Amino acid sequence: MGSFSIGTLAGLAGDKWCLGFVAETEQQVVEHLQGHLQQLPAQDMKSRAILQQMMEDEARHGTVAMTIGGVELPAVVKAAMRLCSRVMTRTAYWI
Repeated sequence: MGSFSIGTLAGLAGDKWCLGFVAETEQQVVEHLQGHLQQLPAQDMKSRAILQQMMEDEARHGTVAMTIGGVELPAVVKAAMRLCSRVMTRTAYWI
């Protein structure tokens, strides 16, 4: 519900802001996946390969979004997105 609400607001703001939202979302996902990658045992090469591919895919999505017209979001919006993300991931963990 949180992601839907944020995405709806970004969509209403217009294409350039929506694409900026996509790019920032993908950047935050990459950072989240990096955290998981650091927690994996060094010998778990299969999981590492999966996470690495996911990170590459997400980074590419963000780059494309910016290339086709996305704009950099204001710092306050990025911070709000991070806060919402933390709430959603922690809630999902306990559910």
